[in-house]
Amino acid sequence: MKGKKTGKKQKWKVWGIAAILLICGFVACGKEQKPPNVPLQDLVVEYPLDNMSCFTAMEDGTVYQVNLEQVMEEESEYKLHRFNAMGEWEKSISLKDYDMVGALAVSEDGKYVYFTAQNMEYGIDLYLFSYSVEDGVITKLCDFTYFDQIKQLVVVGDVVYILGKSPNWQTQEPPNSGYTFSGERLVSYCVVTKEQTQLGFEFPISMAAGGDGTLVVLGYQEGDGYCLMKYDPAKDSMRVQGRFEDYKFDRFAVCNGGRDVIYDYTFNPRGLVLSDINNLSVEAELYPDAFTGFFGVLYTGGRIYCRQYSKGLISFPLDAVQRDNKKLSFLTREGGSLVAPYGCGYLMEKIELSDEKFTVKVLARDQDYDLCMVDSFDGNASNLRKNGVFYPLNDVPGIEEYFARCFPYVREAAVKEDGTIWMLPVQIDVPGILSREELLKENGLSLRSDMTWQEYEEMLFKTTKEQQGKIGINSGFLKRIFARQYFSNYHTLSGGLFEESVRALSNICTVECDYGTDEKDMIMEAITGLWRFDYAPGRAYYEEDGVFVGIPKLLASDKNIASCTFLAVNPDSKRREEALSYLADLVAYQMRSEDVPYFADGGTQNALDTALYKVYQDAEIVFAPDSDIYDTGFDEMLSGELSVVEYIKQTEPKLKMYWGE
Repeated sequence: MKGKKTGKKQKWKVWGIAAILLICGFVACGKEQKPPNVPLQDLVVEYPLDNMSCFTAMEDGTVYQVNLEQVMEEESEYKLHRFNAMGEWEKSISLKDYDMVGALAVSEDGKYVYFTAQNMEYGIDLYLFSYSVEDGVITKLCDFTYFDQIKQLVVVGDVVYILGKSPNWQTQEPPNSGYTFSGERLVSYCVVTKEQTQLGFEFPISMAAGGDGTLVVLGYQEGDGYCLMKYDPAKDSMRVQGRFEDYKFDRFAVCNGGRDVIYDYTFNPRGLVLSDINNLSVEAELYPDAFTGFFGVLYTGGRIYCRQYSKGLISFPLDAVQRDNKKLSFLTREGGSLVAPYGCGYLMEKIELSDEKFTVKVLARDQDYDLCMVDSFDGNASNLRKNGVFYPLNDVPGIEEYFARCFPYVREAAVKEDGTIWMLPVQIDVPGILSREELLKENGLSLRSDMTWQEYEEMLFKTTKEQQGKIGINSGFLKRIFARQYFSNYHTLSGGLFEESVRALSNICTVECDYGTDEKDMIMEAITGLWRFDYAPGRAYYEEDGVFVGIPKLLASDKNIASCTFLAVNPDSKRREEALSYLADLVAYQMRSEDVPYFADGGTQNALDTALYKVYQDAEIVFAPDSDIYDTGFDEMLSGELSVVEYIKQTEPKLKMYWGE
């Protein structure tokens, strides 16, 4: 391999940041936008394959995937699979002589599929191979003695760009925040001249074809920080397209003539989004279940290809998802975006405010936002429900059919006494305790749906220290749920119920339970949302004999308390009609979702489904009051520093004042 090229390649021209494009210029390839109320699920093509390691796709929709398949009891091999544009399997090629197949790309004419791998016939290095689609011949093109791992392949013209890692290679000190660099460097291989060239990007992270004969590279550059850089091979020049303050995402794709980028990132669980390459703060959400971390995302032939969290590879047409709307302002509390609903392709800007500023803005009817998202467990949710003014949603297409599928308490929470639908529930979480029947029996324990705090206390004090180390229910979680149970339903501390229950809670909090053990050894654990099943050990682990009950109750006859994440429309918004159109699309998407636990017609195919159904069926949505009325002295009372009598004495007047009694 040649060293770094001198002269022109070493003296790149940095043209600076390109002029910022208008946000409203998000136009999907000049094609017509999709009509309203077409759910995303109807647009998706699936390419079923287990254990996928990498994929690529052609302009005509042909898809190639590599996976690792079990061929004998203790042996497995890589295979290259081809699917047509309808997601139908067409052909498989064995790669039994190859190892570490982790990157895949296809030539622009579709005649060759490139992949990197080890092949012991040539030695222990990594190599670039080409597979001829016409005759099935695999040819070794070049070796990479300087790479330990290949992260990515991208083809532009006759050049294959290879992004690899070599931890032992690092001539410069990488930045010490954000992305953790491991000796990344970017090289090119020309299939015509057979020449390898190292490109001079200081700290590359990932790359994508620009769609106009260019290569777009995400990386870190001294003086620019984290940025997207466009490299033009014809001119051998580079310019910075957009800078961002902190490392935000890894894999990405480029679309719409190089104007927009598609990506996802870990602290935004809403999935795949699209942004102007020069303004990443405004995002249009494209697909909520995407996972690009190890597999990347690809845009070609007008379609987006990505891996799902829950299943395998899928694709969908960008122009049918992306909305050409003016920016909608999405108001939420700080941290509230963690449960934000799918954006249905609409261009949105998140505005995160503190609890106090959020409540003031909503109650003051400010005009500078379009939608607000609230969690009914948040402080002052009760105040917003009682005093907030929101635009009626009764005329949103599909909303009545949506509520008809929900358990009745969901509609009750969303409708005022005069019949006005004031908000759209988009997520219901019932905090509860998860276990398996087998584990409970082995440990001599049981969980009941009508268990009170006193009964939970009695059960917990019968456990051993070893068992307590396998109970993932910490006291902080129980305190928060208890407070919402009591103060959302009761306006006074008199009557004895509070004293009896809080004494049991106080004793429970003295027991040290632990999250540190392996999840499959966990006897029971608390969960606050069904997202828990997306992670190890996963839903399948609990399906056969899963046990799920609500958090202990004040009274055995009480319902399980549920938090509701909901959307409401600002009646004074200048983009109110677009906000309502978005809600119509969201309703259509939710109606086609397979795993909505608060739909009364949900399936009960196994023990876990049955348990979840019963818990959600016997629930009620609570709207939390301002925590300031009960927070002072609450922890001190539970720890014994403050007596229950003294706590009641100082808190009772606040309750009466808050509830106006």
